[in-house]
Amino acid sequence: MKVFTQSINDLTCEDCLELVAGISNLKWSGVAKLQDLHSFKLHPDNHRIMFSIAKQVFRGTALTQKQHELVKSLLVEYYADQFKERDIDVVEHVDNLRFPYREVNQEHWLKVLDVKHPKTYVETKMLVIRFPFNKKVISRIDELKNNSDKDYFYKDHKHYFPLTERNVYKLVTIARRFRHKFDIDNEVQTIFDKCMEYEDNREQYLPGVYDYKIKNIPDLAVQHLHEDIGEVDVDNLFKYYDRRRKYGLCEFDIMSVTDSMMGLNALSKQLIDRPSTAVMVNSKKWTLDNLLDSLFEMDRLPIAVVLDDETALDTLIEMHRRLTLRIPTEQMSVMFRLDKGKKDADAFNQFVRDKALNNYVDKNTKVVYISNNKLPKPLLKSGFVPKTCFSYGGKGLTFNNVTQYIQQHDLQIVYEQDKSASPYWNRTERKIING
Repeated sequence: MKVFTQSINDLTCEDCLELVAGISNLKWSGVAKLQDLHSFKLHPDNHRIMFSIAKQVFRGTALTQKQHELVKSLLVEYYADQFKERDIDVVEHVDNLRFPYREVNQEHWLKVLDVKHPKTYVETKMLVIRFPFNKKVISRIDELKNNSDKDYFYKDHKHYFPLTERNVYKLVTIARRFRHKFDIDNEVQTIFDKCMEYEDNREQYLPGVYDYKIKNIPDLAVQHLHEDIGEVDVDNLFKYYDRRRKYGLCEFDIMSVTDSMMGLNALSKQLIDRPSTAVMVNSKKWTLDNLLDSLFEMDRLPIAVVLDDETALDTLIEMHRRLTLRIPTEQMSVMFRLDKGKKDADAFNQFVRDKALNNYVDKNTKVVYISNNKLPKPLLKSGFVPKTCFSYGGKGLTFNNVTQYIQQHDLQIVYEQDKSASPYWNRTERKIING
């Protein structure tokens, strides 16, 4: 513990900072109002940065020149009055340093390094960026980090990212935006240049629909698309755009897509332009008939309907009443029964018998009803492949084999009355779909 026995002039800038932060362990004699020296109040405008730097110097780490300039200005501007109350002129002490300035490593570089990952302990090539503290660079890095996969980590002023084309493109772009020149190694630069070649010649490389022509996917896939949707024209281009995730099509002329959607209803347009495979449709805004109209308009049959055991009877009755006006009964099937003791079990099972909904399922079936807690094995062997997965409410959609089955498909609709009541966690998209 440091003891001042000579003069108040022995106070350093670091001492003043520690006093303000309330973490000083200093003792001295001959100082007026000694009892007040440990009762400073940090200002709300700077309390975080002051306390952070104070902890640093308290542990014995010297200030950098930039830190000193910042601390000095804050002590004088915000805390001079508090020091004056304690008979101390802080201006006389802010240039008195406990230690010489700490030199900061000014290296700026972006490299590919062989790294043993701290979680897996497997040695792999990773993309590594190193730079001295810079708020603007860090904010950009944080954006990329938050959207990156779990393999990212930070150590010793270096940010480690998986070696992917996306990360190379993003990090080189970040490095080029800032005043300090980053040393970018040849391997990284080569990958970036190749990315730019793809970016500048998207029509040559990226799968998509260009001028109503499908490009950059295998001929067999093109044939399948033509069989599923038809050859591309202005009348069906919206279907290609709607199925873009299913078929890996990432490039479209949006103006042409807009023209193709011109005659569609408002809900259809929203569903087609969905930002992810899962979407919540507000049942307060859109009726069930509105939704079914859109699914037919989008050519989104067959449908897999997921029922919650608690509301299965009411939902089945409502869905059946509307669907029988559009689809023959023999093309519908309920693939589960409610166990005795469950709510409305007898009525539900009787309704299935009375309406002849116990049909075999095959590739020609248009609507299949399944429970939210068990996936029927015959469904997987039937040849039935839904174009839409539909859940009446999201409350019962938890992690199980049913949700795993649902999340394989590119249109997952949760028809929910209250978007905040029962959010549906979409594991594939890694987000909560809540309207």
